[in-house]
Amino acid sequence: MTIASDRAVFHICSRTALQHARAAGVYRADSLQHEGFIHLSQAHQVLPTVQAYFAGVPDLVVLVIDPTRLTSPLRYEPPAPLPSHAPKPPSDDLYPHCYGPLDLAAIVDAVEVAHFTGAPVHADTMAVLRRYAFERLPVEGTLFRSSWRSSRDDAQGAPAGTAMIGLYTDSPRSVSLFHRLAHDEVWHAYGGDPFVLHLLYADGRTDTVTMHANAGDDALVQYVVPAGTWQAGELVPGGRYALFGCTMAPGFTGACFEAGRLDDLRERYPAAAATIERLALAHGDTRMPADFAT
Repeated sequence: MTIASDRAVFHICSRTALQHARAAGVYRADSLQHEGFIHLSQAHQVLPTVQAYFAGVPDLVVLVIDPTRLTSPLRYEPPAPLPSHAPKPPSDDLYPHCYGPLDLAAIVDAVEVAHFTGAPVHADTMAVLRRYAFERLPVEGTLFRSSWRSSRDDAQGAPAGTAMIGLYTDSPRSVSLFHRLAHDEVWHAYGGDPFVLHLLYADGRTDTVTMHANAGDDALVQYVVPAGTWQAGELVPGGRYALFGCTMAPGFTGACFEAGRLDDLRERYPAAAATIERLALAHGDTRMPADFAT
């Protein structure tokens, strides 16, 4: 089997194991000591592997790994025998094995198992992930990278202004869940495919705004979301990725953010129920960690 050298590979682990790896500066797995390599998967192999080996295990993430940033050898080999109840892979289906630790620089994303679609990461998307070294926003879940934070703070310690770049993708899935901010937010479309902002206003109105960096298509390249508006964002269906930016003045802090609960938003905005069910928080914290700031 011929496999592109830059095709993303994946590893399933607990969020705690990832946190320990970040503290240590490198990711190791028990199998590295016992078998000599770390078990990885191709995209279509991830969910069957979860079913076979991780059923019922909480707080799992799927690490998206850029093979071009691995310093340890990567080999595609036949799989180890699966449990008897697990679906059997095709006889010629090879699994990636990493013969050494995973470099943290090679881990370009960590997706909750529940949000992993099983689709491969397109080479164009991988190039953007490789270029910008995104992180995941707490609660909201979007791929982001802070690009500017003013050195001037107000009396409460909030910065005079902030800027970030973000990425919506179909695989690995990246969207913005419904949330509202205490200040206006200016959105900028930079590249890639069109994306949509879903807006729920305090007076009960709803709206959608489509943004696209290609000004030749009369696309909207900049838009202001007013403070207090519930907002969510995602790619237009069929898109691969969208690179965008957000600026705020006063700047973003975790204290100015609140996520929307699915049940609450659905009751108040029944006309947008389908979008809310797809992009609202069903459970978990609605606030950012107290010390979080982009």
